[in-house]
Amino acid sequence: MEPEGNEFEIKTDSLGNIEFFLSSVKHRVPADIAAGCFDKSGVDGNIYTLLLESTQSLALEERMRIYSYASLAATGIIREQLKENSLFCVREMIKYGTVGDDFYNFTPVIKRKTYQINLPLRVNWCGTWTDAPPYCLENGGAVVNAAVKINDLLPVKVLIEKLDEPKVVLECFDYGCRKEFYDTDELSDCANPSDPFSLLKSALAVCGVVPMSGIKTEDNIFDMLNGGIFISTGVVGIPKGSGLGTSSILLAACVKGIFDFIGREVTDAEIFRRVLLAEQLMGTGGGWQDQAGGMTGGIKLISARQGYKQEINCEHLKAPQNFIDELTERFCLVYSGQRRLGRTILREMMDGYIQSNPLFVDVLKEIYSLAGEMKNHIESGNFDGFIDNLNRQTELTLTLNTGYTNKHLDKILDVCAEMTAGKMICGAGGGGFIQIVLKKGCSMQDLSTRLNMTFPHQGIDVWRCDFVKFITSGNRLDKNVDAPYIGGSNCNIL
Repeated sequence: MEPEGNEFEIKTDSLGNIEFFLSSVKHRVPADIAAGCFDKSGVDGNIYTLLLESTQSLALEERMRIYSYASLAATGIIREQLKENSLFCVREMIKYGTVGDDFYNFTPVIKRKTYQINLPLRVNWCGTWTDAPPYCLENGGAVVNAAVKINDLLPVKVLIEKLDEPKVVLECFDYGCRKEFYDTDELSDCANPSDPFSLLKSALAVCGVVPMSGIKTEDNIFDMLNGGIFISTGVVGIPKGSGLGTSSILLAACVKGIFDFIGREVTDAEIFRRVLLAEQLMGTGGGWQDQAGGMTGGIKLISARQGYKQEINCEHLKAPQNFIDELTERFCLVYSGQRRLGRTILREMMDGYIQSNPLFVDVLKEIYSLAGEMKNHIESGNFDGFIDNLNRQTELTLTLNTGYTNKHLDKILDVCAEMTAGKMICGAGGGGFIQIVLKKGCSMQDLSTRLNMTFPHQGIDVWRCDFVKFITSGNRLDKNVDAPYIGGSNCNIL
């Protein structure tokens, strides 16, 4: 039976309800309407069991959408389980696109005594959200962003050293955490959100060094390595929840560093894809623009076609010098003094898309097209067009009412308004840094003065931001390095 428009015949038997519901999902009837085909009792335990039985042979993307739709008609534990089932399908899609025959087809051997890498952060412009699964898996994605260093710092720092003793020592120096591991069982557990080492564990897992749950459970890392590994990581000088992509870029630095340390050559695109998987293993979600934005210098269009295997391509945009000069003079970052809640916002965005909410579907489609428009404006030197695109991205995100902004951020934007030509909140929004393109004739110092007068002693101010043009592959050292102060610059600045 096929649904016609938004009209539904309410079925009295559970199996009939499910058949009608599945047909509604297949035809992308919005979830809030499709879920109405169940009676007032909603999705109970019996219907939940029937749903699982009815969907086992379906493709992952179909099951993902069915479980998400059905969660709207459920309550309590069943609703949470349906949501988890939907997220599991997303994880499996990414896993299938990442874990190939060669994933474990190598023997990890320590090739370096010491390895370190320092990376910049990224500012996101047009196309944001289209890089996030499952949207990118079903439609492809396109994002324009740029690598930046903040207050003369390359904030993301990773140090890896060889140990003679068979153990793994993980350290998050910015959190003051350090722990030694002597077996792979605890290292393989990277899904605990309260575990400060989950990021490092997931990096080891997607590098094929530590067995991944559900994929490979044998082999002992310490027997293979003939020694141990010390990994120290952190982000220096940047507040937590900045919206500048710190976590994903730190993951990318870890994955790149581990591969180099064990002597395995992989492409940047493979690193981006494995970071995407690592974030799914951690349960944080996220797309691919952050890791690509921090590992690749310059202003670029980052894109991927649809498919489980995301082939991520970075195209450097050749902007005229007058565009670069104007961008350098007028672009700045304002710290809001408030930590962002990006994970929640991202989940709401993707839920809206998965559940076929027409507003979310239409907005994401337009956001996708904005990336191409911005590319053209940048390469032609059309700075006004660049500002228009930036503002349009902000307007579109605001229409979705996901918590992208709030009263605190709005107050800061109001204070900046007279000096602002373009604006966008970094990352998923909700806090962190705000991007401001100043009006002609306004200076960063003028804006800083106004912010300090309005928000005295609150840390709300302009931060220095420089665009990074080139990024080297990392420094390989044969001496001890104090991890919190990893020295040297890996970049040339525009």
